[in-house]
Amino acid sequence: MDTAKLLELARTAAAAAKGAGASDARINVARSRSVEVEWRDGKIDRLKESTTQGLAFSLYVDGRYSSSSTSDLRPSSIDAFIRESVAMTRYLAPDPHRKLPEPSRYEGLFQGDLGIDDPSVFSVEANSRPRMAKELEDAVRAHDSKGIVESVTSSVSDNEWISVLVNTNGFDGQESGTSTFHSVEAAVRGENQRRPIGDSYAGGPSRRDLRPASELGKDAFQRACAQIGSKQIPTGKYDVVIENRVAGSLSRHLLGALGGGALQQRRSFLEGKLGLPIGSKHLHITSDPHLRGGLSTHVFDGEGMATRVMPVFEDGVLRTYLLDTYYASKLGMKPTSGSFGNLLWRTGKKDRTTLVSGLKNGLYITSFVGGNSNSTTGDFSLGFKGFHVKDGKLGQPVSEMNLAGNHLELWKSLAEIGSDPWPYAGNRSPSLLLRQVTCSGGGA
Repeated sequence: MDTAKLLELARTAAAAAKGAGASDARINVARSRSVEVEWRDGKIDRLKESTTQGLAFSLYVDGRYSSSSTSDLRPSSIDAFIRESVAMTRYLAPDPHRKLPEPSRYEGLFQGDLGIDDPSVFSVEANSRPRMAKELEDAVRAHDSKGIVESVTSSVSDNEWISVLVNTNGFDGQESGTSTFHSVEAAVRGENQRRPIGDSYAGGPSRRDLRPASELGKDAFQRACAQIGSKQIPTGKYDVVIENRVAGSLSRHLLGALGGGALQQRRSFLEGKLGLPIGSKHLHITSDPHLRGGLSTHVFDGEGMATRVMPVFEDGVLRTYLLDTYYASKLGMKPTSGSFGNLLWRTGKKDRTTLVSGLKNGLYITSFVGGNSNSTTGDFSLGFKGFHVKDGKLGQPVSEMNLAGNHLELWKSLAEIGSDPWPYAGNRSPSLLLRQVTCSGGGA
């Protein structure tokens, strides 16, 4: 089913909702296809191909609201389902905050090629994916001169999607995109029956975003070997560099507190903090939904509102909450968007190697492992792996340690930003240097 047919189906469903008595309706019809090959120790471990399509709709009936979805896209079935749903919605309690966005928010859609739809992603022959997965494993084992690799798992996945959205108060839009990712994970023989693991991955909307198998395999092997003999070091306050590819995992807990649901339900430590300093001047993040080739690039959000570039933090000051129409109404504020675009940090002039070289007695974190972060209080404790750094040199590998504190204090300790934004995520976080943060390990 092509985009034109999906859009026609959505418009027909919207008309059916109005005809059944709905005051307004939002109709989303989406189709996606994915192919994934998982390769483990010399053979295919899993081969998965799927195509899914479905229709989701939100109904606004006499001040009442409901949402439903179906995978049966026969016009007669959709018509009957919508009529039944409209009738059932009339029995729900009214909610004055449930409404479609103001039509003015549909204006100013970005025009131009976003670079997120690459037909070449699915132009490869089917049997080439197992070959590429095997090449990833071979690239790991090519570096195993001592025979310490115990297992290798690699993955090749390709995806494409089409989505159309119709709102009965004046919006219809369509988007399509692709993604492709290669990943590899290596487990090696360590000390005391441990099996340190290292992984590497790359990808994006286009095959141009991939890295050679030789690079990924070498990276995964070296990361695994680097953790052999890891242990805890004494608890204390350390200067810490967080590697770019995992810095997004830390900032995710900060950004998650910006959601309208958490704010309205009094579960956000950032409630009432709009316009106030949350971190140091180095905390400077912009949401850019129009970044060409970005993994969070869209011209409209899930409600149909035109996406816009917006500041999230400026020189440490909180500038934006993440508010869809519903939660903005409940909070008495203006809607921003229900989702962020690509998160772009203002970068510095030093890469992570240079940042690490400036540590006298610190830690270099390369992986976060479990833990928790309380969105209400901001308290957190996150497990991590990495290295003890002395006089700018990587030393003892560390594991089973925790980075702990409160987000309202942590981000004030942000002392420097790296020059190396991670390109394989919607949050393009660079490496981060934090001063004197608490790391708990094997005693004081």
